[in-house]
Amino acid sequence: MKDINLEKKLKFVGIVAKNVKNIAIIEKILKKRDIIILIEEKNAKQIDKKGYTLNEICKKTDLIISLGGDGTLIGVCRKVVNKDVYVLGVYDGRLGFLTDVDLNDTEKFLDEFFDGKYEIERPLILEIKFKKQGSKDLIKFAFNDVVVSRNSVLSMSRVDAYLNEKYFNTYHGDGVIVSSPVGSTAYNMSANGPIIYPLSKVFCITPICSHSLTQRPIVLPSEYKLSFKNSGDSLMCVIIDGQESFEMSKFDNVEVRLNSHVNLIRHFNRDYFEILKNKLHWGHNGGKF
Repeated sequence: MKDINLEKKLKFVGIVAKNVKNIAIIEKILKKRDIIILIEEKNAKQIDKKGYTLNEICKKTDLIISLGGDGTLIGVCRKVVNKDVYVLGVYDGRLGFLTDVDLNDTEKFLDEFFDGKYEIERPLILEIKFKKQGSKDLIKFAFNDVVVSRNSVLSMSRVDAYLNEKYFNTYHGDGVIVSSPVGSTAYNMSANGPIIYPLSKVFCITPICSHSLTQRPIVLPSEYKLSFKNSGDSLMCVIIDGQESFEMSKFDNVEVRLNSHVNLIRHFNRDYFEILKNKLHWGHNGGKF
C-alpha cells in the first residue's frame, strides 16, 4: 500500500543516527534535491549543529531516516507510534534485518523513492499498559517484544496470565515473551517461538525455559488482550524491546495488546522470505537438490 505523493511534498527529512559521522552522507544526497535535514537533538549536540526533538521533527516532516542498526530503527519507531510520519531504515550496523537500505545504496534507493518506486508497510506493534490502582496507566510501545522475566538467576519466575480478563495459564520458569509479528524473528525465535509473517494481525506468547514440558508458544488474534501478574516470590521485571526495563512490583498488573502501528518505507517488491534466507540462513541446507 502506498500513499500518493508522499515523495513529492518533502521539504524536510528528519534523521536519527547511531554514528553521527555518517549523517553528512545523507545530508549530501538530500541537498541535491533541495531538501533540508532535521537532526535529532542528541545527534546534533555531537556535531555542533542545530537539533530538534522527535516531536518537533514529526510536526515539520512526513519522513524520518533511521541511520544505524535494527536497534536504532526500533527506538525511532517506538517513539513515533500512531503518528502520521514514515520511517526509512538505513543500515549502518551489524545485522540489518529490519532496516531496508544499505548506507552504500542510499542514493540509488532515494532516486527510486523520489520516482515513486517504493512501498509502505504498516506492521502492528504492541501497546503495554502498566496498571496500578489509584494511578494513571503508564503506556509504552514495543516494536519487537515484551519480556516478563525474573530479576535473579538464583530464582524461578511464576507468572499468571489472563486472556481478556479471564485466567488462562501460569508460566513457571525463566519468564515469558510476548512478540509482535514483526518481532517474531528476535528473542521469540531464539526461544523456539514461531516465525510470523510481519504484516499478520496476530501476536505470540512464548515461554522462556519453562518448568513444564507441556508449555508451548501460542499465537493469538490481534483483538485479544493479555494481562500478567507476578504470582510467585521472585522479583520480576518487564523489558520492552531490550531498551527499557520496569520493576513489576511497582504495578498491579501489566496489559499487552496488539493495537498500534508504525509506517515503514520499504524497497519496491521487497521479498521477506528472501531476507530470511540471506540474513538468518532460513531453510539453508548447505547445498542444492
